[in-house]
Amino acid sequence: MSKLLALLLSVVAAAFFVAPALAGNDPGTPTTGWIEICKAASGSPSLIDSFKFQLTAGETTYTTDATPVGSCTVPIQVPAGYVTVHELATLTDDGHGGQFSTDDYTAVSAIHTSAPGAVDAQLNSVDLAGRSAVVTVNPSDFMSDETLVTVTNDPVQGYVEICKSETPGVGLDGLSFPFTVTGGNGFSTSGSVTVGACSQPFLAPAGHVIVQETGAATYVDAITSPTGSLIPPASPGAVTDPMQLAAGWVGVAVTPNGTISQESIVNFENNISQLKVCKFAADGSEALVGTTFNFTVNGKALSAVAGTYGDSSHCVLAGSFPAGTQMSVVESPMAGTQVSDILMSDQRPFIQGGTDFTGVSASFTLQAGVTTITYVDKLADPGLLKVCKLGPAGEPAVTVTVTGPRGTAPDITTGTDTLTIPVGQCVLDPNWLPYAGVQTVTEQAQSGYAVSSATVDDPSLLASALSGSSIGAFVGNAAAGLGTAVVTFTNAAAEAAPPVTASAPTGSSSGSSSSGGSSSSSSSPAPAAAAAAVTAAASTPAAPAIRSTKAIAKSALAATRISNHYVYVRVVGSSSKATIRVTLIGAKQKVIRSVLRSVRTNKLVRVGNLKLGTSVRSVKVKVL
Repeated sequence: MSKLLALLLSVVAAAFFVAPALAGNDPGTPTTGWIEICKAASGSPSLIDSFKFQLTAGETTYTTDATPVGSCTVPIQVPAGYVTVHELATLTDDGHGGQFSTDDYTAVSAIHTSAPGAVDAQLNSVDLAGRSAVVTVNPSDFMSDETLVTVTNDPVQGYVEICKSETPGVGLDGLSFPFTVTGGNGFSTSGSVTVGACSQPFLAPAGHVIVQETGAATYVDAITSPTGSLIPPASPGAVTDPMQLAAGWVGVAVTPNGTISQESIVNFENNISQLKVCKFAADGSEALVGTTFNFTVNGKALSAVAGTYGDSSHCVLAGSFPAGTQMSVVESPMAGTQVSDILMSDQRPFIQGGTDFTGVSASFTLQAGVTTITYVDKLADPGLLKVCKLGPAGEPAVTVTVTGPRGTAPDITTGTDTLTIPVGQCVLDPNWLPYAGVQTVTEQAQSGYAVSSATVDDPSLLASALSGSSIGAFVGNAAAGLGTAVVTFTNAAAEAAPPVTASAPTGSSSGSSSSGGSSSSSSSPAPAAAAAAVTAAASTPAAPAIRSTKAIAKSALAATRISNHYVYVRVVGSSSKATIRVTLIGAKQKVIRSVLRSVRTNKLVRVGNLKLGTSVRSVKVKVL
């Protein structure tokens, strides 16, 4: 009986211990639960960042979405039991290769649970310094049974002070320099500091801030910290990278919750930027040594005397300017010379503009320190100028004067050449003329006729538009990719209203002159090569005055010219077309051939299907 009783007690005891285990493996019991994390903040200034959390339950890890202050995550299903909640750092770019971190400028001040049950009923342990806590998540299929966790952060700040000094003797005393300071949590402040003084200590987010000198008053020569508060790439005591100095910024460590006595101090030392202009003569152009060249630097006049390359005594200080100033240096044109090179110290970038005619310019941003710009000039080959004349048939030959620079640089003088040009012909000035010099071409007035237009065939050679009966033309040369400057005057009878205007077509027959014209000069004669001529002869003149094309019963030739191996004519008449005979004449006045062509009247037109070969020396045109 006693043995039976003992056996029954053993069975009951086994059932007592096994039943809970069997109940734990009941497939109807939940193995997961729900958790929700809320983010709060206290203190000042307000926190604007969003935060992520890492949840760890056994071997399961889950990272939440970013949660702004004052908001909560969505309910998250995790394995039931103990769950570790850890706040992750939020990082933002500091603009200079570093990052601001919430781990630096915030502190977790509290972690609590508020459901289910009483406050902190589900809270097992808290590590505020480690920004984490362990909570219990009850097994449940229902979100309403979730564990609600609230993590509260406070801002952390420290003190910063900015000081200002100058490189000794540069004369910046009393000047103020602007700064901006940026840090985590969207922190930004700005102010000015006077040379020889410091700012008041001010609060900034802990961790680090970026201190940047703004504006372009001068350039930063040194950045140091007597408190050893600078962060990489600087050393704790000073910035050593020249590029960082030129940019005028530094990262400054900020002691968390430090007192004013624990402030971080940074000092900016400034110098001034200078610009020097040097002037040298190119190899082979030693004749220019000793010649004064004129410049403008941001509109201010400056002169420099040319020397041999590398002689610093031919450099002129243009002045002191704020670093970052936009600079424009322009060398004034000098007849007979050409800018062959522009050099900048330290291969600093610049943009070249302008021409030898208007002035060669260099535009750039002035950098820290001393910037030297060097202009190198050479003697330029001379060029030629040709004057052509268009006008009504019967107009007598005109007298044209060409006035401008003569000779070879640097011994340039002023001279005048006088040309006599029949209508429909061109005459080459007898002199080689200095490159880039401005020649004023003036047609002398004659009774019954007036200048109706004047053009320069290459627009880049137009120095000044027609004024009265004068036009200005630059002289180019082959080395600059420019041919003979061709000036064309067009006249009309003074009685005509409105006057007939014919613009010279693009292109020229370089080096040509009229066998029917003549020229005289107050300067030395041109080389023999300049006398080579290709002429365009006008037909027998018609009536001296043209009142209206409708009043002419018969067509008449008004103008003829040759340009770029083509013949151009203007025939006036009542019919829309006229027939002309063009006779091509070669060397020794030998007739090569004659052709008939139909042309439109009352405008300057090119004779079609007739390109002149190199053997043609002149043409004769007759209206049939």
